[in-house]
Amino acid sequence: MAALKYLPLILLLSGVAALADDHRARVNYQIHCQGCHLPDASGFPGKVPRMNDFVGYFLHSREGREFLVRVPGVSASRMSDEDITEVMNWLVKTYSADQLPSTFEPFTVSEVAVLREQRENDPERTRMRILRTIAADVPELAAELAQTDQ
Repeated sequence: MAALKYLPLILLLSGVAALADDHRARVNYQIHCQGCHLPDASGFPGKVPRMNDFVGYFLHSREGREFLVRVPGVSASRMSDEDITEVMNWLVKTYSADQLPSTFEPFTVSEVAVLREQRENDPERTRMRILRTIAADVPELAAELAQTDQ
């Protein structure tokens, strides 16, 4: 019964920790990512892929999930594995929650650590191949890709 009196404090502190993690992830995005992907994650058409309302599609396949960590901007980042994990989870939930699969599992630090060591050498070709494979099962993505192919 005595433990119950501390429950509100525990809940408050866990909420504060989550907010601090989101703040730290947003700051790391601003420092390490937004220079190319822009503050709203819209990227530069034809040069830097947009992530806003899009990056969540990659999480519909294992290869797509792995690709997001293997791209040079992530795998070669000066951020720690912990910070990258935090940014990746914040990024997909903040900018592309509607495109995430219902089975989405957050990235883990150990997963990021392993994948960073396998840097993607041809990100644009790999990106398109992965997206076309995912689009076969995700009609919304297929429609989006059809618009950009025109």
